[in-house]
Amino acid sequence: MLKALLSTDQKLEQFIYLHRPTGADNFLAWTTTNATIISFSLLGMLLFIYFIKKDKNYLYAVINAALLIGLTAIVTGTTKHFVARLRPYEVDQLIATPFIDSGGFSFPSGHTTEVFTLFFAIFFFLNNRYWHFIFLLWALLIAYTRMAFGVHYPLDIIGGICVSLIVVWLWQKYEPVGKYFFKING
Repeated sequence: MLKALLSTDQKLEQFIYLHRPTGADNFLAWTTTNATIISFSLLGMLLFIYFIKKDKNYLYAVINAALLIGLTAIVTGTTKHFVARLRPYEVDQLIATPFIDSGGFSFPSGHTTEVFTLFFAIFFFLNNRYWHFIFLLWALLIAYTRMAFGVHYPLDIIGGICVSLIVVWLWQKYEPVGKYFFKING
């Protein structure tokens, strides 16, 4: 069964790679290469809104999101080490070596974990549908680019989303920051 799942995963990755909009390669490559900078810029915008509105919920969401990105990076790095899955372009002759940076192992996708951690943190810690929508679109775009350039399989993307969801859900359930944040900020 695992062999069939991995075979389907490989075929789906080939399809996504071979059917990407090549006219958008430069934009998509720039976007995925700068994913972390853009993610933290989005958090900076929320921090700016906090200073303008003086709404502590924005600050709370930013603090939680930043801490969670660090935590999920540790989980992702550890998981990559133990799973040791090669990247699609290293295995599949149909997929050319990408012109975007990628290193290490493939499962789970670190970029996907980062952007979905950001989305889930904003979803759980900031009650604002507008920002939920923006962060979800951002996460979906980055997840797509990782497959479109042949650096991740769909299961790598799903793995990154699952890591993000589980870690953020557990974090918000126990709210280690909330216990202190709201005491300090009233």
